[in-house]
Amino acid sequence: MLFIEYDVGDDGMIEVVGLINAIEENDEDPLGEDWMSWRQSFDDEGMGCVGVSAEDLFLMESTDDVEQLQTIVERIILADRATKEEAAS
Repeated sequence: MLFIEYDVGDDGMIEVVGLINAIEENDEDPLGEDWMSWRQSFDDEGMGCVGVSAEDLFLMESTDDVEQLQTIVERIILADRATKEEAAS
């Protein structure tokens, strides 16, 4: 499972921090649930992290266009952030 780590600044700007391939050895955790559980133990409780769906991963891997890749990543992050902020309110 691929995860995107990101930070949101006080000005609302989003910065991608990293891409994490969270599959355990021997495919023991193919959905990255153990990793996400660990990640939610951080101060932000996982707010700055989103799992990439198989469909989005396919789209990301299918393009060599940097702008298209950026658009996909932005869409994933913005949807995740909106969902998490709605749940928190």
